[in-house]
Amino acid sequence: MSIARNIAKKILAYAPYRYVNIGQEYYAWRNKFEKMKEMTAEQIREAQWNMLVETVKYAYENTNFYRKLYDEHGFHPSQLHNDTDLRRIPIINKMMVREAGQTLVSKQFDLRKLSTGATSGTTGTSLTLYYNRALEQREWAATCFLWSDVGYVPGEGRIELRGIVAGEQDYVIDRFHRVVRINVSRLTRHNLSQIMKLIKDSGYRYLHGYPSSLSLFAKLLSEAGVKPDYQPQAILIASEMLHDHQEQAIRHIFPNAKLHVHYGQSERVIMAGRVEQSAYHFLPLYGYVERNPVTGGIIGTSFINDVTPFIRYELADAISEFCHPEDRPGYLFPSITSIDGRVSEIMYKPNGDMISSALLAIMVRGLKTITACQFIQRQYDEIDIIVESVLPEETVMNEMQLLKAKLYDLLTDSMKLTIQMVERIPRTPAGKLKFVDVCIGTARDGG
Repeated sequence: MSIARNIAKKILAYAPYRYVNIGQEYYAWRNKFEKMKEMTAEQIREAQWNMLVETVKYAYENTNFYRKLYDEHGFHPSQLHNDTDLRRIPIINKMMVREAGQTLVSKQFDLRKLSTGATSGTTGTSLTLYYNRALEQREWAATCFLWSDVGYVPGEGRIELRGIVAGEQDYVIDRFHRVVRINVSRLTRHNLSQIMKLIKDSGYRYLHGYPSSLSLFAKLLSEAGVKPDYQPQAILIASEMLHDHQEQAIRHIFPNAKLHVHYGQSERVIMAGRVEQSAYHFLPLYGYVERNPVTGGIIGTSFINDVTPFIRYELADAISEFCHPEDRPGYLFPSITSIDGRVSEIMYKPNGDMISSALLAIMVRGLKTITACQFIQRQYDEIDIIVESVLPEETVMNEMQLLKAKLYDLLTDSMKLTIQMVERIPRTPAGKLKFVDVCIGTARDGG
């Protein structure tokens, strides 16, 4: 970030949030979502279908990838009239998207003006993604719409436990975004008191983070015997699958906070959320959801992502069959009871300190020589890294040395890292890869 831009953000941090952080695109899509509350299910389904048809037409006319794919399969957007026609559209997957590269990006946009990011890598591999501010604003509108179920209003402060904070700081105060970012990689029992004081003094009412990071935080507080005098209004669970043991750890420390579990992807294909023990409810004007009847995998079509259209894109998460719970809001559908994906565990440093495995997913983003990887921890000071690639071993290992250097910074030089290269790492029928496999207990063996 330029010095001038950094100074500008510091000045704008004191301006009302609605004037600097959310714009016209946010309000347009937030209004679209809010209007669903006044519509019947039939009206929403009609609007959803119209958006689906327009998305398919747009992708065919504006990307080389979809025009070639549909022509090869004898499909034209003008043939899309009902669900039977929809099933004629070929399903795409992550490998196809990787191979397509920039041919998947709409011709409406100048690549030089787009920002780039990557998927989380929790399936063992990551994708390069393109986006712009308009897409970010639509995503934020959808997120805030679902978070409003637990009282969240755009501009309210959040305590964030999600990723690595640059540098050696234990935390960063980002006044521009109204966020206090806790450096999860440096979170230990030794700095808990300082962190808890920071959180309480901030006055922020929402905790936001990965379940692995939030449960780590809760476990550290529990083990230290700390009973925080801070209770958030709600805990906003991001990205990963929330396991029962993680939820129990979080609720033990923060029993009065409402829990909102968010489901979304870096590709911005579909979005869902659940509050407390309710089912997951999808946002129908964000994307179109299907379920693979054989694998249970999610197939999604995005309505918000016009930069890189994703149409009938099969995600690496499996879901339960669609259901119709009595407490489902009429404007959110379909509903499911569970999502089987994004397995994330707590790992350990050689000294026994716990770390969130989500940090490892960040480490592998952007790796170019491998198609997947898996971390296996059998001892506190030993981790095996299985990497999947068909490239020459020398080429792969050169990049792996860079990865090892990052991992040593996170896990300390006392960690023994072993890398094994294979052609294929086994997946589940839904295509899931257990990114992290911890085979040790929570207590140190033999002291």
